[in-house]
Amino acid sequence: MKATQPERTTLFKKELNGSVFRTPSLIYIKEENTFLAFAEKRRGEDEAMADFLVMRRGIYKTGYVTWEGTQTLHDLCPKNHRMMNPCPVYDETNQVLFLFFNSIPSGMTEKRMRKWGNSCKLCYVTSKDCGKTWSSVTNITEVLNDIDNMATFFLSPGHGIQTDSGMMVVPAYMYVAKCWCIQYCCTKSHSFYLYSRDGGNRWNVSEKIDKFECSECQMAEIVCDGKQKMLYCNAQTPSKYRVEALTLNAGGEFKMADKSRKLKDTGDGGCSGSIVSFPGIGQPDEEESYWLLYSHPAKKDRRELGIFLNKSPLTSEAWSKPWVIHDGPAAYSDLAKCHEANTFAILFESGTVNAYEEINFCLFTVEDVLENINKKKSFFSRFKK
Repeated sequence: MKATQPERTTLFKKELNGSVFRTPSLIYIKEENTFLAFAEKRRGEDEAMADFLVMRRGIYKTGYVTWEGTQTLHDLCPKNHRMMNPCPVYDETNQVLFLFFNSIPSGMTEKRMRKWGNSCKLCYVTSKDCGKTWSSVTNITEVLNDIDNMATFFLSPGHGIQTDSGMMVVPAYMYVAKCWCIQYCCTKSHSFYLYSRDGGNRWNVSEKIDKFECSECQMAEIVCDGKQKMLYCNAQTPSKYRVEALTLNAGGEFKMADKSRKLKDTGDGGCSGSIVSFPGIGQPDEEESYWLLYSHPAKKDRRELGIFLNKSPLTSEAWSKPWVIHDGPAAYSDLAKCHEANTFAILFESGTVNAYEEINFCLFTVEDVLENINKKKSFFSRFKK
């Protein structure tokens, strides 16, 4: 039987003047029953053509979301800079939304910063009314000053998390050089994260994943056998397989990091994916373990956006086959968990000719995933280009 695909709503669409929307970012605010969807608005597909962030607010009512119009956030961007890589995280304790982003001088490229040094700023704004109004911009780039041989860094687009202990976690990656000889030489990317234990008053930098070259990543807190809590990291790589890593201590070393046994990257430098954790279904409370959902193109040519399930996060071989929710070109995506049991949402780049034609939103349940991951594609769908 052919797998079904969830109903979708287009939130951002390529404009007639060539402007596109990239790097989707999604967060759900439980207290307000509200989804916030963010994206970059660019004058073209290239990262140097980004301008500012846009946002849409969706009010959730059992199985349905009503979306408001697009709100531009260009007032938050310093003059002659562009806003990139939106990454919201919500502090449930104080009911404050943090929106992290990179502020980069107009025209400055990642390639140039890898050679000549960092021009990227680490910034955030906060909101206490679910994104209706925002604070002034806070620049905390100085927290990265003590990193040896860092050429530049970037936030990972998508979402941050708040752990059960109240710690906020924001994923990121840095380029580290082997040496300096007129310019930075032999730079390689490494995933890391920012974290705060005091409601965002002070932000710290974690250890990086040293074992492998890896970049854009997302984090999730997992619980195994009702006891041990740890942070799981899923990271993009330039090689065939993704990197999966675990750390037991906030900010500490990723003692367990390895290439995934099943999750492949796109092989063209990699493509950003998304990860969320949640209590597995049908388990006794004393044995409760968390499951993981992961979204990423299932094909190396960035086609067939898939949602994968892992019921045993400590076992890389436990990843399921993907439930393909879009057959055509696809790229970045971001997952979010809703307050209703086993309900999730995804925001993803997709199209018919290329992946940057629109950004779509879908709701689905873990039961949908379980039902569809083992269904086979129809005979004719295998030959679609």
